[in-house]
Amino acid sequence: MLPPEMKNHFLKSSGTILILFLKVCLTLAEKPVVVASKHPVIVFPGESVTLPCHLFPQASAVDLEVRWYRHRYNKIVHLYMFGRDVMNTQLKDYQGRTGLFKEELAIGNLSLQIKNTVLSDNGVYTCFAGDEQWDEQAEIELIVAVLRTQPSISMDSTQGEQTRLVCRSEGWYPEPEVIWRDRDGNDATSLSNTTVQRDGQGLHSVSSYIKIKQQSNVFSCLVRSKIPQPDWESKLHISSDFFPGVSGWMVAFFLTLALSIVAIPLLVIQWRRMNEMEKKYEPKAVLHLHKELGKNCLHYLIYLVDCVFLW
Repeated sequence: MLPPEMKNHFLKSSGTILILFLKVCLTLAEKPVVVASKHPVIVFPGESVTLPCHLFPQASAVDLEVRWYRHRYNKIVHLYMFGRDVMNTQLKDYQGRTGLFKEELAIGNLSLQIKNTVLSDNGVYTCFAGDEQWDEQAEIELIVAVLRTQPSISMDSTQGEQTRLVCRSEGWYPEPEVIWRDRDGNDATSLSNTTVQRDGQGLHSVSSYIKIKQQSNVFSCLVRSKIPQPDWESKLHISSDFFPGVSGWMVAFFLTLALSIVAIPLLVIQWRRMNEMEKKYEPKAVLHLHKELGKNCLHYLIYLVDCVFLW
């Protein structure tokens, strides 16, 4: 057993350490982190693109330094400091083509917009935000995809070699893939040989050939980008205030629908019963009708005879 004095001292020390620990945790929790898209952003030359980046949890970035750069910290694509854009340190290739969403900095939107994208824009970008006491950053990849010439197929044969089909296409970025298919649509790519060359502009030229026999039915060559084209998505958020409540006509409609669902089987059952009763009593009804017609005819005949004699 510890003496009471040591026990009290231990409890006080433990409490002080716990309080300090909680203060540190709360301080760290108050600092947001920079979050960028983990998936590459794909764009085609000449289009505008937005590289998404934001603070989480949501916090104002109006008074922060927001820096977008490539490769190194001083390779500045766009810089925002002291509440304004700083343009004199920007890379020349991006001058007049970049911008932040200033009206959304207050909610932590750090996204960068690049206009009139070119092939050299392709690469990894870093989104940085911070002040004198704190800074965070995240990376995002931009892919500028180029799709160029239609593939052409020709037959190539030299003396002593087996005849082959050659597929060529130029002006691709990034590097494409070549797929061969036979007449039935079966994949024959494993039988082919493909070479890719890159020119001074970074564009790829692809040449692929496949050996064929005299009776071969290989004829289809497909050159396509390894990167899928982006999906365009629209979202519409409808506030619950738009619908004040369930309207009266909707209640009437669903009530009528429910009654109809219940009433239709009852009507079918009743119709079947009436049909059975009609079949059951039809002979009796016919006999009764014949009797009535016979009586009427007899009365009519007696009336005619009386008229003749009176006449």
